[in-house]
Amino acid sequence: MIETREKFEGYLKAFDSGNFSDFVKGYYADDCIFEKTGFTIHGADNLADHFSTVLSSVVKEEITLINYMEKDGLVSVELQILLTAVKDGFYIRDRKKGEIEIFYDAGFYTIKDNKIAHARVYRRFCDENTMDLMKMYAK
Repeated sequence: MIETREKFEGYLKAFDSGNFSDFVKGYYADDCIFEKTGFTIHGADNLADHFSTVLSSVVKEEITLINYMEKDGLVSVELQILLTAVKDGFYIRDRKKGEIEIFYDAGFYTIKDNKIAHARVYRRFCDENTMDLMKMYAK
């Protein structure tokens, strides 16, 4: 599942494949709860639908794992997100095709029966004063 840093990187690679139906079925419990700033999604089918229709219809996310911790079935991560608009549309805000935005997420994943039962993701948008965490941790 995602109980090691390497396996979590595999999770991100599977997400990047864009096959959200298989991705969600492989990693999330049928009755999972996925919380992200501004909304909550109940159930694996609804989550797969969200990823394939709301998210990927307007943007492509390139996700880089910065920090990873696991303890007693709780996985905590810090992620850098490079978001590129693949067409004009709305995702979080209006976007124009080709527009790029970088932000950071902190995610907490509760694992039960080798699947993600609950995910809570917090997002921090960047501005000119935001530290580049990838450069900071690469030293």
